[in-house]
Amino acid sequence: MAPNDPLPETVTPGGKEEDAALAVRASQGDPAAFGQLYDRHVSAVYRYVYYRVRDDAEAEDLTSDVFMKALRAIPRYEPRQAFLAWLYRIARNAVIDKLRRGKRQVSFEDALEHPMPEHIIEPDTELVARLEGDALRVAMAKLTPLQQEVLVLRFIEGYTTNEIAKIVGKREGTVRGIQFRAIGALRQMIPSRETL
Repeated sequence: MAPNDPLPETVTPGGKEEDAALAVRASQGDPAAFGQLYDRHVSAVYRYVYYRVRDDAEAEDLTSDVFMKALRAIPRYEPRQAFLAWLYRIARNAVIDKLRRGKRQVSFEDALEHPMPEHIIEPDTELVARLEGDALRVAMAKLTPLQQEVLVLRFIEGYTTNEIAKIVGKREGTVRGIQFRAIGALRQMIPSRETL
């Protein structure tokens, strides 16, 4: 699996109820239900982990660990919370645990190295895009890890502020503030296109 592999269709808000029903069945010992949850969310979890560790093998190992932890913890899953947000919290904690064990921390600064298929650069704009990408990577490296995480979840993964708040364990207003300050800092650090 690679970050640029085509993604299965994303889960729509209506899929949250289906996720909850599958999770309840999985907590009652139905392996097929957990398998369906795995199939629906493995790509999203892998991408999230990959952008934190920036290593394919490590991301695959951590993604596997996340789903093993989720399988063991599924009896404690509360259906009132979004299953994917619950998985992201497990993934976030797994990444933090890995980093605490002394592994190198790689920030989100080079997330643009593996763009989503719809973000592939046109050849005639490659030079400007490369300069802008370099400026963005330098600026992102100066943000805090939490600011980087919020920006990636919001603008690369496309989650709402409410969903991000659940993932990172902060209030929605706090997440909005983090996002606002991070964008403001990026605006000050990144030169305008005309100066590139």
